[in-house]
Amino acid sequence: MAMSFEDFLKAYPAQDAGLASSAIPGPIFAIDTGDRNANRLRAAQSGVDWHSNVRDLVASLVTAGVSDVVIKALAPSITLPGYTVRQTEAELVPMITGARRKGFGLAEDREADGDVDPLDGFTIVSAQELSAKTFPPIEWLIKLLLPRPCLTMLAGPPKVGKSWLCLFLALQVAEAGHEVVYIASEDNELRLQSRLAAISPFPPSGIHFIAGLSSQKALPKGDEAHTLIRALKVKHPALKCLVVDTLASIRAEPSAKSKKDEYALSEEEFSGLRRLAHDLDLAIVLVHHTRKTTDSDASPVETILGSQGIAATVETIMVMRQEVGSRNAGLYITGKDVEQQELVLPWQGPGFGWPREMAEARLGSFQQKCLDFIQSHPRCMQGGLIAEFGCDKSQVSGAVAKLLERGLVERQEGGHLIAK
Repeated sequence: MAMSFEDFLKAYPAQDAGLASSAIPGPIFAIDTGDRNANRLRAAQSGVDWHSNVRDLVASLVTAGVSDVVIKALAPSITLPGYTVRQTEAELVPMITGARRKGFGLAEDREADGDVDPLDGFTIVSAQELSAKTFPPIEWLIKLLLPRPCLTMLAGPPKVGKSWLCLFLALQVAEAGHEVVYIASEDNELRLQSRLAAISPFPPSGIHFIAGLSSQKALPKGDEAHTLIRALKVKHPALKCLVVDTLASIRAEPSAKSKKDEYALSEEEFSGLRRLAHDLDLAIVLVHHTRKTTDSDASPVETILGSQGIAATVETIMVMRQEVGSRNAGLYITGKDVEQQELVLPWQGPGFGWPREMAEARLGSFQQKCLDFIQSHPRCMQGGLIAEFGCDKSQVSGAVAKLLERGLVERQEGGHLIAK
């Protein structure tokens, strides 16, 4: 039987929360959290805006100094019909972790007592302290392309192959042993089956699909979409990557009453999704569109459809564009943790192959042969290329000149060639 609110208050006094009972007597809800927490808990127990109320309750208890063990003990009392206590505990863990990581504090709880410290919730470190800190290395689901956790935007014009690239990325993550969920809002299961069979006849077990056109109801939008994503994490606790194809399927329509401009609304919306990615420790990939390019566009990022607040808020940006005269696609990548790159996605009919450096991908066949030879024979001379391919000196000189010009090869002292 689920624990009642009153029983919970009696069962967990302040000393159980690791606090000095002489300093703060009574049950944990007497710790300067006000009546709001009682209302939040009752609302959650009634199923009213469950996630928001529980999140705010957890943040308030974290601010009050309550231990993780005691906060997790809330689970039986807030588990709704149709869910298990274990599922509720799984929801509480990222809320607690996120609140502690961000130094979260609910200002409105302290404002009621007229005691607001403007620095509360901020961690200030000196340069020496920061330099001495050690951090775990970035976890890459796909090396140098897809870090975790991260909010990633993949944008491109219609029919450039965004869904093919998404499937390629999802399969790469799954084949590395990670769990992936791919939400294909504009596809049915038949189309997904056909596409999957074409590029991966024996797909890994860790990839799961939601086909929008084969589902009984439409995908939720806005805050309800956040709830769906959290539910997916509960259902698949090992989930590492979520692909949402397309972003429009989960975006809420902005309120007509809002006085915020488009930039502020976009920043608010995507900041929420970014926090969600970090709270759940996920790589979330959102598929979006680009607008028609103009001469004034300084970079591919500027072609992303919508406000610049989108590009300013997401952490990794991938922009696709069609390569002239072929089915290959260019891929521009930039981000906070990802180095700026310009790659080419070779079309393999169907689907794309592994991305290649643009300078290398655009080499002629003989230039590519020369580069391959130099890579496998470091410090070789041009004479070695002539002997290997049985061609004249001018042909080799022209190919090497192109490789030097594109920065793929450097010539060392004595004429030795090294691939970069």
